[in-house]
Amino acid sequence: MNVLIPKSRRPKFAVKVTIHDLANIPLVSGFVFVRWHLQDSARGDARGRTDKVPIKDHKAIWNYEREIARVRMVIEKDGMLSDKHVVFEVVSEYSGEKVELGTLQLNMAEFVKEKPTGRRYLLHASKINSTIKITLDCRQLSGDANFSTPPLSSGQVFGGITGVIAEQKEKDDPSHVPSQLIVASQATPSLYRKTLTASWQRQDGELPAEECIEDIFAGGDGWAKDSDGLSRGRRLTEDLPYPDLAGTVPGAGVDLKRKNGEIMGWAERHDLRSWTIAG
Repeated sequence: MNVLIPKSRRPKFAVKVTIHDLANIPLVSGFVFVRWHLQDSARGDARGRTDKVPIKDHKAIWNYEREIARVRMVIEKDGMLSDKHVVFEVVSEYSGEKVELGTLQLNMAEFVKEKPTGRRYLLHASKINSTIKITLDCRQLSGDANFSTPPLSSGQVFGGITGVIAEQKEKDDPSHVPSQLIVASQATPSLYRKTLTASWQRQDGELPAEECIEDIFAGGDGWAKDSDGLSRGRRLTEDLPYPDLAGTVPGAGVDLKRKNGEIMGWAERHDLRSWTIAG
């Protein structure tokens, strides 16, 4: 950095880096960690790594936080804040063997005037479709605040599974021209959201299209929750009396739960029937 540039044109920022999780990992076991560093900086607080965490349900969760106390950027002659990149490397480890799953490079200058929001990114230089969720929170400490920032780069950014679906639709459409950033929380709905909403005939107790998809991928049943935290489908199950299944299904009416706590099929399914077929 040129020291001849006045300090007023070299604003200083504190940047908090949060690495939330890695989703859609095509592995069922092993460990994953993330190394990161600020480009062109040798300071100790400008690099780090998360703990190694086990892969569970194709996901790794860290919620790792680290603050870089002093990040200098330059206000260019056109009033634009100069680029400052932070690089993330995602590494998996299994039976002592380490494999780089992919990398990600973000420009901190793009986030200076943005509200801190967790954004999900598709890994670069990767052969898998895993997405990493990261938050960059930039707080100005000194220097001139009269500057403009680069727009958020268009690229592999998603606000959840709906963003992944939209990106796949774009890939499958040979006539598609890459468009602006896809973020589910942005104010202006993108074309795929308008189409999905228009074709969604929502009924009582149902979630909006996007929330329904998110709920299903999060392990729910796609129905809205009531004041007791139960969905419509679960409420119907709770309200139905258990039928007397003794003599209908072998073992029914004796104990609806196994010793390990698992619920047997007829404890939840009231429509189960059995037949005897003559030989």
